[in-house]
Amino acid sequence: MKIGVIGAGHRGRNAYARLLRNYEDVEIVSFVDTDLERLKSSQDEFGINNEYIFDKSDDFFEKMDEDKFVDTLIIATPDRDHYDICMKALDYNLDILLEKPISPIPDEVAKIAKKAKEASRVFMICHVLRYSPFFVKIKEILESGAIGKVMSINHNENIGYFHFAHSFVRGNWRNEELSSPLILQKSCHDMDILLYLTGANPLTISSFGKLSYFKEENQPTGAADRCLDCKYQDTCIFSVKDFYTGYPGAGWRNVVDVSMTDSGLEKALREGPYGRCVYKCDNNVCDHQAIAIEFDNDIEAVFNLTAFSNNVHRNIKIQGTEGELIADDHTQKITVQRFKEYRTTTYDVITNASGHGGADYGIIDAFVKAIRGDSDKVKTGADESVMSHMMCFASEVSRKEGKKINIEDYIRGLNE
Repeated sequence: MKIGVIGAGHRGRNAYARLLRNYEDVEIVSFVDTDLERLKSSQDEFGINNEYIFDKSDDFFEKMDEDKFVDTLIIATPDRDHYDICMKALDYNLDILLEKPISPIPDEVAKIAKKAKEASRVFMICHVLRYSPFFVKIKEILESGAIGKVMSINHNENIGYFHFAHSFVRGNWRNEELSSPLILQKSCHDMDILLYLTGANPLTISSFGKLSYFKEENQPTGAADRCLDCKYQDTCIFSVKDFYTGYPGAGWRNVVDVSMTDSGLEKALREGPYGRCVYKCDNNVCDHQAIAIEFDNDIEAVFNLTAFSNNVHRNIKIQGTEGELIADDHTQKITVQRFKEYRTTTYDVITNASGHGGADYGIIDAFVKAIRGDSDKVKTGADESVMSHMMCFASEVSRKEGKKINIEDYIRGLNE
């Protein structure tokens, strides 16, 4: 299995490529990235021949026309580049792993899904939560009938104050015109997991949310526009002075500074986007949002996402006709309380060390096994992944226009 990676960033290289390297019959043979320093670092780490290193995806495909040197492709570029690259890649009869979201544009999502369904190869979207031991166990418990028929779900994504500042105020997903709305970029995962757990289709969706805090009017008096120039750099909870050299920001350091040197990090924080004051950035995505969903099997769900949490985690409460389930992926504990039984059953989920509570490993392992012939491992193909995106698009219409959206009518309108 010879793999090319288009987008050598945190997901494409650090997560997926490094996990794939653990398989004996898998070889990473090519990288594509517009950042030359990141590209060189990826080449050195994986020992890639110069002939298969590209700073433009067009050059990659031109080389493929001469010599089909990969049979498998990971696409982990910025959101707005997905469509052109993926549609082109589908012409080459490759197995493809596409980072979510599929695209920030509804029409493009539909076109990619249609073309992928017509292909004969494996096509998977990185909705990794379906592959996490935590959510797989919750699904198993629900299907066992332990809490009876599911009636309502309260699901929360706690992004974490520091993660939000890094990724959605200063980082790549701060501005929906440059990437996509927060609900799509961060939480199409969660719309997907609600579809997975309910096994149902959504009927209506209502959404409320806004950018309230991370804006100029909340900047402290006398604060500088960059952390390293600011008198509050030792006291501000969003200061990056020591953030990328210890917990919790060290894992993102190579996103900010590929050189991984003290001088390189200081230069990046003084000149690049990650050193800016969180109150003086060009961000416009919501920092908190609430969504209500009605499903066609009489389940109602409420989903909340927020920047304002101490830890990065998801927690969920599912209530059924015979009991309730409460779970938190930070502790990896799931508790089930059946009605009239005065004891609680607790499940401690065992996971490995990969990202998203073992889900990154789970999706990579499923991808490899699907390519080897076990098609049942695919939980996030084109069919399964489109609806979560449509829910996100419809929720943005609801949020901006202040009205409840009928999902079927919304999708029908896109096709007219």
